[in-house]
Amino acid sequence: MKYNRICQILGIEKPVIQGPLSWLTDARLVAAVSNAGGLGVLGPNAGLTAETAVSTPEETAEKMREEIRKTKKLTEKPFGVNLIPTPENDIWTPPILQVIKEEGVKAVVYTGYGDGAIITSLFNELKASGIAIIYRDINPTPENTRLAEKAGADIIVATGFDEGGTLPGTAL
Repeated sequence: MKYNRICQILGIEKPVIQGPLSWLTDARLVAAVSNAGGLGVLGPNAGLTAETAVSTPEETAEKMREEIRKTKKLTEKPFGVNLIPTPENDIWTPPILQVIKEEGVKAVVYTGYGDGAIITSLFNELKASGIAIIYRDINPTPENTRLAEKAGADIIVATGFDEGGTLPGTAL
């Protein structure tokens, strides 16, 4: 495949970004994708099963840290983590974001809700930490896309109505 802007931004060989499938990703899958030249991405429940699921933001963040470290043992190539901030009373994002920064993750797939204040604040924090932002909106609209672009998204994911398996919160 031809080296392009996506490859340049993410430091990968092929312009392939693995979807951050919530319960299906783990260090082995992510490392395999990254080792093959794409960008592997740990989903929000990476490495967990129904039996090992956790219930607090802090536990979730520590499980993500474990999966990031496992991934680093399997690849020296770039990989990312999915970050899904919620519009109101988000207790989950801060501890996971802290782990992402502490562990030196180079990219996030930011799955957003088009909330301008959240996007601007978190994008600034991610950019200040040198983290590339791949933006994928839950409710994709031209307005949300322009907002993410203005806030500094490095890459915008174009999705259709089904958005890769999830249904939008607002239907057209």
